[in-house]
Amino acid sequence: MPSSAEHAAHSRWPLAVAETLLGIVLAATPVALWIAWEPEILLAVLALALASALLLVLVHRLDPAQHAAPTWRHPELRDQFFVEMHRVFPLVHHHRRTLSGRFGEAMRKVRRLVP
Repeated sequence: MPSSAEHAAHSRWPLAVAETLLGIVLAATPVALWIAWEPEILLAVLALALASALLLVLVHRLDPAQHAAPTWRHPELRDQFFVEMHRVFPLVHHHRRTLSGRFGEAMRKVRRLVP
């Protein structure tokens, strides 16, 4: 017997496919507008893009996963983390490839501050 998570993932695939296809149509719209050689074709492309955008919003709202409560939250960072990051920031651009010396010590200290 499939779990509720498996059932939800299985029942969501048509919405995911629809979102993908509508996104591809919207991504291709600028090229289609650029190559439209007749005013009627231009209007048809604009109408298709508008319909795709509206359908994308509707499909997104139909997705039950969008209405579920989030199961994971970002950890809250302490104030000391931000103080350390602002202190370390000038070192980041020059020494980010190697974790040696002062920069390495500073980054290890910052990692300890992240929950």
